[in-house]
Amino acid sequence: MTALLLAARFVLELALLAGLAIGGWALPEAGWAKVLLAVALPVAAAALWGLLLSPKARLTTPLPLRLVIEVLLFGSAAVAFWVAGRTAFAVVLLTLEAVVLISLLASGHPPGPPRPQPFPTSSRRADGETAG
Repeated sequence: MTALLLAARFVLELALLAGLAIGGWALPEAGWAKVLLAVALPVAAAALWGLLLSPKARLTTPLPLRLVIEVLLFGSAAVAFWVAGRTAFAVVLLTLEAVVLISLLASGHPPGPPRPQPFPTSSRRADGETAG
C-alpha cells in the first residue's frame, strides 16, 4: 500500500510541475514573459521541493513546516490550473493530494526525508574488546 501511495505522490508532484507550467503559459503576458513563466515557475518549485521536501532533501525541516510548504506548492499549482481555465484539474489535484498526504501520515510515512535513526548501541569498545 505504501508503494502505491508513494507512486501516486510522485505522479501528483509531476502534475504540480505541469500545472505551474500551464498556468505560467496561460497568463495574459505576451512573448518571452509567457515562456519565462512557463519554465521558471516549475523550475523554482522543483528546486524548492528538492531542497526541502524530497526524500534526499539537502535541508532538514520539521514536519509542520514541510506540510505548510507542500500545501503552498500544491495550492499554487491548483491556482495555476484555475488561471488556465482547468478548474477540474485543480480540484482533482488538491483532492488527490489531500487523500495521499493524509494516507501517508496515517500509515506512519510522513513526506520528506526519512527521520534519522539513532546509532545502534554496542557493548564493543574501540579496541575490539567487549565491555564488562
